[in-house]
Amino acid sequence: MEPLNKKERSNGNLRFLALFIVGILIVLIPFYFLIRLPERQQQVQSVENNALQNQADFQKTFTIRMDSAIRMMDKYPLPDVDIDKLNADIGLILSDMDKSVGVGTDVSSMMFKRMVTALTELKKARSANIKCTADLAKAQKDLDESQKEVSKAKSKPSDSLEH
Repeated sequence: MEPLNKKERSNGNLRFLALFIVGILIVLIPFYFLIRLPERQQQVQSVENNALQNQADFQKTFTIRMDSAIRMMDKYPLPDVDIDKLNADIGLILSDMDKSVGVGTDVSSMMFKRMVTALTELKKARSANIKCTADLAKAQKDLDESQKEVSKAKSKPSDSLEH
């Protein structure tokens, strides 16, 4: 004996099966992303961590170079220092620092560029100060010699007055 509503039953079973599959998918898709999310998040954090580590390494080397340039500039007033060699060494360090910063429009790149510019200006100012000090010392020496000659001339009796 065959049921009379066989077609309606098979349509009902197919609808139930489709809705059942949709219901299962609604539950399984969030679980899939829930399981996959930590892996993706770890990848993103790993990339961010590497970028931060590279930035920290750059800042460390930049700071070391900056400190060495400043320490070299502090040697300017010492008498036994070859100023030309010192200027060349400082210029080399500053050019390396400038090249390492590169071209960038972000705040940190601009800050590093300004630091290099400030150190370059400080180097020029200290060099000019050394030259001015040397010129002043020479002028002082010339003035002292001139004063000695004047005082010798005043203390020496004039031959033209005695005759």
